[in-house]
Amino acid sequence: MAAVRHYCLEDRPRAVFFRLFDSRQPLSHRVRVKDFPALLAMLALPLAMTGCALGESPSINSLLEGATGDDIATQANDTPYASLDFKVDGNGGLIILAEQADALTYWQFSDNATVALQNGYLKSSAGLPSDLIDTRFDASDSQPWRDSQPTGHYGIEREWRTADGQAHHGHARGALQCDSDPVELELPLTTQTLQACLETLTWDDGETTTSTLWRSPTDHRLWAVDTQPWPDGPTFSWRIARPWQTADD
Repeated sequence: MAAVRHYCLEDRPRAVFFRLFDSRQPLSHRVRVKDFPALLAMLALPLAMTGCALGESPSINSLLEGATGDDIATQANDTPYASLDFKVDGNGGLIILAEQADALTYWQFSDNATVALQNGYLKSSAGLPSDLIDTRFDASDSQPWRDSQPTGHYGIEREWRTADGQAHHGHARGALQCDSDPVELELPLTTQTLQACLETLTWDDGETTTSTLWRSPTDHRLWAVDTQPWPDGPTFSWRIARPWQTADD
């Protein structure tokens, strides 16, 4: 069972896919089709109590009146699937891993809005009032946060659609600076000692956006992110609730 949302920018189709299962993934890290109705039923009551909608339109219903930290922890603890505490402009809730294809993971809200992460970094979204259509690094294998000591600059290109339906395109020069001393960061189900990295994107039109990436000081994987993916755009924030298996495990 699969779904696809299409967008068109400069006559080129864009799509965000999600599936309810992937036979390559361990059962503990994916949602099986036969389990999905039971999972939705299990989540329905806490989601309704926090204002998140099931099967309603528009998709922003799943981002209104977001759950509190205790609610998120309870939902994550009761849900046996990889999950994120995900917020847009401060509102959101628990989302679950719907599909994994190597380093690319797709996360699904209760009303089918989706978010895609690549190696834990925001790649795209679909079904939100303002959507990130695509993210591409100039160097296809670029993962600056995985470098022990990030140096130099990198190029990043993004396409997005604003709430008025207009499509936009931008290119930025990125720089990443990581603190030398790790700090403890509270996540929904645990507390991790992480290294905070400040990402600064300087766009070709002179605008600047910043993001904070919290990475493991040992393997440099991302555990939490606060980011504004484009100038004047919304703030996307997420914390890992229940981890998933990555492509290089």
